[in-house]
Amino acid sequence: MAHRLSVAFAATCLILAATAYADINEGLVSAWTFDGIDANDAYGNSDGILHDGAVLTDDGMNGKALDLDGVEAYVEVPNESAFDFMENGYSVSAWMNVRAGRDHSAIVWKGEKVGWGANFTVRICTTSDTGMTWGACAPGVEGWFATDGVYDTDEWVHVCQTVDGIQAIGYVNAEIPVSGQNNPLPVAAPYLLFDDFPFEFGVGRGVGGNLGQDAYLEGMIDEIYLYDRALTEEEVVELSEGVRPGAVDAELGVDANGKIATAWSALKAHR
Repeated sequence: MAHRLSVAFAATCLILAATAYADINEGLVSAWTFDGIDANDAYGNSDGILHDGAVLTDDGMNGKALDLDGVEAYVEVPNESAFDFMENGYSVSAWMNVRAGRDHSAIVWKGEKVGWGANFTVRICTTSDTGMTWGACAPGVEGWFATDGVYDTDEWVHVCQTVDGIQAIGYVNAEIPVSGQNNPLPVAAPYLLFDDFPFEFGVGRGVGGNLGQDAYLEGMIDEIYLYDRALTEEEVVELSEGVRPGAVDAELGVDANGKIATAWSALKAHR
């Protein structure tokens, strides 16, 4: 009897583990891992273009990463109709290792201006060496919020923004930091798409509301995932532990065996 219970318990654990792992594969639309060719999208929806000194480095959170000099380097990801789901909700997950945090230098954003009105679809930006700003916009509504003292420079930090049609939530290392504007922040769909504008990694445009005034990130970015749904808190925790979704490895043609252990070891070493 004891043996049967042990086998049943082990089987249950395996099923639960497989189910949890499968969850973070659900709804993935694009993944820019920087482990393939340049800034290509593992799902092939929209490959990124490296600009003005943006390079890949072997010092990533998981394999290679995007390295940006803070001068003019950034990645442009052309808009595609595959991203139109963002009108109803989405999640963006990424790793950042910031050497110098600047006002509205973006990890990930999309829009005409990085703030100062309902000018963007999504933004995850630094504001200083410790602060960040987030948001999603609906017609006539700039849904933005800031979080102070939430990260340290020269460390790998996991960031994620989820938007579910009702509210936007910003996570730092799977925690929901306090914001003077509220986090979670109520902002209802439909969200603005800005389908004439690309996603950009490593630069925020129109700082202060002034077109041409751009803020470039100095640091590294890795493992950017775009989902067509709002991730749960448990799923954000899993991603923050360095787990790469198996579906991404499958698209890249990578054997996932040993990947989780390698990523977790890297995470513990970097923090």
